[in-house]
Amino acid sequence: MGTPLSTASSLPKTVYLALWFPLLSETFVFYEVQGLWRRGFPVSVVTLYGERKKYLAEHMRNTQVPVRHLGIPHILPIAAAVIARLVRQPRLVGGILRRILFAKWRDAEMRLENYWAFCCGVYLADRFRKEGVRHIHGAWASGPATAAWVIHQLEGIPYSFTARATDVRPPDGFLGEKLADCAFARADSSFNVPHMRSFLPDDKWDKVHLVYNTLTMSSEGTAPVPMQSPCRIICIGRLIEKKGFAYLIRAAIRLYGEGVPVDVTIVGGGGLMHTLKSEAQPIHEHVHFTGALPHDRIAGMLRESDILVMPSIIPEGTEQSDGLPTVIVEAMRMGVPVVSTRVASIGDVVIDNETGCLVPQKDVPALAEAIKGLIFDRERALRLAQNARALVNDILSEEKTLGRMEELFESAS
Repeated sequence: MGTPLSTASSLPKTVYLALWFPLLSETFVFYEVQGLWRRGFPVSVVTLYGERKKYLAEHMRNTQVPVRHLGIPHILPIAAAVIARLVRQPRLVGGILRRILFAKWRDAEMRLENYWAFCCGVYLADRFRKEGVRHIHGAWASGPATAAWVIHQLEGIPYSFTARATDVRPPDGFLGEKLADCAFARADSSFNVPHMRSFLPDDKWDKVHLVYNTLTMSSEGTAPVPMQSPCRIICIGRLIEKKGFAYLIRAAIRLYGEGVPVDVTIVGGGGLMHTLKSEAQPIHEHVHFTGALPHDRIAGMLRESDILVMPSIIPEGTEQSDGLPTVIVEAMRMGVPVVSTRVASIGDVVIDNETGCLVPQKDVPALAEAIKGLIFDRERALRLAQNARALVNDILSEEKTLGRMEELFESAS
């Protein structure tokens, strides 16, 4: 249910800051903003970078949400705005700049992202004040939240941000400052709530809220899950280490060795394509790599699958991990049984032997056994999928996600 038109004028004009929008790998951000817009909430988007339309579904390309892009075409006006503001308020702007310059950023890429975020924040500050913006929300806790913090320092406009995965694990070097000054911070998975609160004094813990991402896929067209041989397994995500796709391939090889044929489709692009194809050589005719695909094709592929496997890991010597992968929720909404790992917040929705199967990360025998257990017991697989569908339709409903975000924006502005 949308916001009543009679109250729309009293709602805080809110701007989401993002690096890119829309973006293929960030459908959860798109559907959140799109959902708020459709409910009558006065929201728009500003991206710190330019446009990236490759692989976007048609409805994402043609969104009615107001979007402004910065990036390379705005370098000169942004530089001019920074110089002008520095001349006008040298002590204030210089102090902000020093804090950004001397923060302990975790790597060169993050450092450059946040330097640019500072410049964009200065550029946007005057504009947001003149436009009557009453709240700013960073779609990520990294550069977008830094730009929101800069605007707050200059114009006093309240801000908030969402923490998701690698934007806070490991922290970007300025996370404590952004948490200290924000109106509220939102974690989209339970995994990050205690982590974010660890940067705050105990009496400020209540400014960190758990709000899941809203559903991104229609509930129509439940998957039939025939479980006919060979079982059709799908795995979706960027081809990066923390997704753990190599462990699925090894589990599939193990299953073939036990006389259990499976057909694996891995959807996504990324730097590990060649490595994963080499890993799959022993059963290469049964492992298919599609590359990146538009989001509107994913529903059909899920509907044609028997099991979704999400073998997420935490790479050795890092804090990197998924929070709650969107694809798990999408599969559950489609009625596809899920096998995943005990990493981050996956257990929020994948409850072992209730709504899916959970195994230890990097445990190939356990992963293979869980897959085999569903293949050989279709009735159990369907029961788990039905339970999962009911769970995500409840906790990720529009009223519990978008409605909660609206409440937080209103109370913070």
